[in-house]
Amino acid sequence: MLKKMSALARYCFLCLGIVSLISPSFAQKESYPKGYYQFPIMPGQPNTLAGGLGDLRTNHFHAGLDIRTQQREGLAVHAAAEGYVYKVAVQRSGYGNVIFLRHPNGQTTVYGHLLKFSDKLADWVRAEQYKKQSFEIDLFPEPNQFSFRKGEVIALSGNTGGSAGPHLHFEIRDSKDNYLNPLYFGFKEIRDVTPPKFVNLAIRPLDINGRVNGQFDRRVYSPVKQKDGSYRLAYPVTATGIIGIDLVAHDQMTGTGFRYGLQCVEIRMDGEEVFSYNMEIFPNSSTRDYNNLIDYETEQETGQRYLRCYVPDGNTFNLYKTNLLKGKLNITDTLAHEVKIRISDSYENFSELVFTIKGEKGKAELPVSDTEVNPEWIQTDVQNNTLIVKAKNYRSSLPLATFYAEGKEIKKEPDFYDKESAVFLTDLRAYMPDSVKIGNSIARTYLRTKVFPGISSLYTGKDWTVEFKPTSLFDTLYVTAQRNMNYLTLNTRGTALRDYVSVSFVPDKLPENKDRAKVYRYLDGDYRFVGGEWDGDQIRFQTKELGTFVVRTDTIPPGIKLLEHSKTRIRGYIWDSFSGISHYRAKVGDEWVLLNFDSKRGYIWSEKLDDTMPFEGELTLEVTDGAGNSTILQTELKEPAVKSVKRKK
Repeated sequence: MLKKMSALARYCFLCLGIVSLISPSFAQKESYPKGYYQFPIMPGQPNTLAGGLGDLRTNHFHAGLDIRTQQREGLAVHAAAEGYVYKVAVQRSGYGNVIFLRHPNGQTTVYGHLLKFSDKLADWVRAEQYKKQSFEIDLFPEPNQFSFRKGEVIALSGNTGGSAGPHLHFEIRDSKDNYLNPLYFGFKEIRDVTPPKFVNLAIRPLDINGRVNGQFDRRVYSPVKQKDGSYRLAYPVTATGIIGIDLVAHDQMTGTGFRYGLQCVEIRMDGEEVFSYNMEIFPNSSTRDYNNLIDYETEQETGQRYLRCYVPDGNTFNLYKTNLLKGKLNITDTLAHEVKIRISDSYENFSELVFTIKGEKGKAELPVSDTEVNPEWIQTDVQNNTLIVKAKNYRSSLPLATFYAEGKEIKKEPDFYDKESAVFLTDLRAYMPDSVKIGNSIARTYLRTKVFPGISSLYTGKDWTVEFKPTSLFDTLYVTAQRNMNYLTLNTRGTALRDYVSVSFVPDKLPENKDRAKVYRYLDGDYRFVGGEWDGDQIRFQTKELGTFVVRTDTIPPGIKLLEHSKTRIRGYIWDSFSGISHYRAKVGDEWVLLNFDSKRGYIWSEKLDDTMPFEGELTLEVTDGAGNSTILQTELKEPAVKSVKRKK
C-alpha cells in the first residue's frame, strides 16, 4: 500500500500512525473505505465546499464539511449509508435542525442546518416538542425506530441554527465520537488541484532569553510567492534562544473563493523534521482546546488566526509529531539555519516556504546616557511566564528598575532597548512584583496571584473573588485584576480559558433595580450579555472569557411584531436589543403552540400538531429577555384572509 503512495501521502499516513500510538482515543486506525458512503447532496454531480475539517473558526475547529447547496434551501439530503437515527435535535443556534445517523460499521454521520426532516421523522419530533412544550429539543429515538437506506432522502437542506448561509454541514464520526476527515472516504463529487496559500508568518520568543531581531516580541513576516510557486520571505530573520513559529495559511479549492483549514503542516530546520501537524482526526470532547493551539491573543485583537507550529504548554490535543523541544526552535549560535515549511491539503496539493534564521550575537550593550530622563510612561504586560516592563524615553547613566514583590526590592538593569523604550524582563516563576519603580515613576502591575491548571483555586480580592475549576485553565495563569466603579477587569481579552471560571464582585455603585441588573462583557465599545445572580450586594456569574465586566441595568422589554395571527397560522418577529431573547412562549386558549424561531432574523412562525385543526381562542405570546423583562401580547385570532381571484374575460 505504501509503495503506491506519494511521499506526502506516506508522511500523512505515518503521522496519524504515530498519533494513534500516543493517544488511546486514536487507537482505531480507519482504513477509509472508498464507496461505503455516498455524497449526501446531489450525489454523482460535481460540487464544491464552503468549509472543511479543521478550518479555524471562533472557539473551535470546524468539525466536518460545509457542502454548498446552490445558495438556496430545500435540496434533498440523502443518507450517506444505511443506518438509523441515533439522535435528532432542534437548536436555536449551533447545528439548527440536525440528524445523527448511526451505521452498521459503528460510525455516525451528522447532517446539520436542515430546513426540515423527512415526514415521518418530522411528525415525531413535532409531537415530542408539543409533549415537552419546547421548540429546542434533543431526542434519542429507539434504535431502528427511524431507519434509512443508503441514498434515501432524510431531510431537506436549509440555513437553520448558527449557519451563515444555506448549506449542509456534514460530518463522519468514529465509534468513539472522534471527528474524521470525510474527504478521505473518496467522494468524487469534490475535485481539487489547487495548492494551499501562505499568508503570514510570525516568529516569537518562547522563553525569557529568546529574542527575534534583537527584541523580546513577536515579529510578523509576509511570505512572497515566487514564479515557481514556492514562497520566500522578503526580509532577513535573526534570532537567539528558544523561539516558535505561528502561521496564517489556508487551503484553496478549485472552483471556489473560500478559504479552508490545512490538512498537514511540516517544519524542518537544517533538514531535520522538528514539527508536523496532521488534521485527520480529533476528539469531539477536545474541541475547546483549539483556543490553546492558536495565538488566541492575536485572534482576539486582530481577528487573524495564527496556528501555533509547536506544542504549547498545557496542550492535551494529540495532533503532532515533534522533536524533543516539541516543535520549538533553539538558536544557540551565529550561523544561518534553513527553515522549510510545507503545507498540504487532503488531495496532496502542497506549497513550500523556505527562509533563513541567522543566529544573533549575545546580549547587546546598553546605551549610556549622561543625562537623567524620567520615563514618559511605564507599560506592563505578561507573556507566558514573563513580565515585560517598558519605560518610554527613560535614560540614565545607571538605568535601573526596582521591583517590589512580597516586601522585597529587586533591582534590574534593562534587558534591551526597543527604539526609545527601556525594556525590563522578569521571570514570574521566580517572583511576582506588585509594582515597579523606574526613575521617579511607579507603576502597578495589578498581579494578584498565580493559579495552576488541574486544581481548584479561589482568590479573594477587595469586594471581588474568582474561582477556578480543575478544568478551567490550559496552563499556569498569572491573575491580574483592576477595579473601576462598576467595572472589573480580569487579565485581558487575549487570555484563553478551557472551561468556566466563577466570578463575583460588589459594584461601587449598586443599581437601583437589581432584578434587572446583570453582568455584561465590555468589548470594543459594545456590551455583550453574560448574566449573573445577586447574593445581597454581590453579583455572581460564570464566564469562559476574561476581560472587562460591568454591571448594567436593562429595563426595556422585548419587542413583538405580528405579521399574521389567523386561525390558520401565526407568524411575526421578536427582538431585544440589549440583553437578548432568553425565552418565549405562545398559547392559543389554554393550549401551548409550537413557534419555530429563526434567531438570525428574529422570525417566528407556528407549526400545528394537527394541520387540519384550526386555532381556536385568544393568542397569548410572552417574550422574556436575559434581564427578566417580559412583553405579553394578547389578541384574538382572525379568520384567514381570502384572496380574490380575477377571472379573465
